[in-house]
Amino acid sequence: MLIVEDSTALAGLDELARLLRRVSQELDKTVATCLGEASPGRWHVLNAVSDGQGRSMSQLAEVTQLNAATLTRLIDAMIADNLVHRNVDAADRRRVLVYPTRRGQLTHKVMNQALADSGISSITIGSEQVTQLLTALMDRIRVTDPLPL
Repeated sequence: MLIVEDSTALAGLDELARLLRRVSQELDKTVATCLGEASPGRWHVLNAVSDGQGRSMSQLAEVTQLNAATLTRLIDAMIADNLVHRNVDAADRRRVLVYPTRRGQLTHKVMNQALADSGISSITIGSEQVTQLLTALMDRIRVTDPLPL
């Protein structure tokens, strides 16, 4: 099967991928700066566990978009800082869940207040349409079935 390359479409795909990465990186950089952190990873983890329900490492990897090794190092550092702790899941003893400590809950509140005070949350005003477009794009990417080579 001969596939004719559509250079305009490929260039658009490349530009879209770069733009989405750049937006994500800029947002993470801005959040980290507002928090006085090197990265927003701790904030993402604390957001995920703030309800006290506990989250597995795979759930945290999905939320934080960090690979397993990086997430494990982050959680280890957060344990050392007394922000979270691990417990074996009572329902499935093979799984470990991450929970916030009291210090972690307080740190989460302080982080959220710092973000609120910074005004960064104002970028979400009127962002419903952008969120819908990005969600639709993500759904479109997921269902796109690449042609076999």
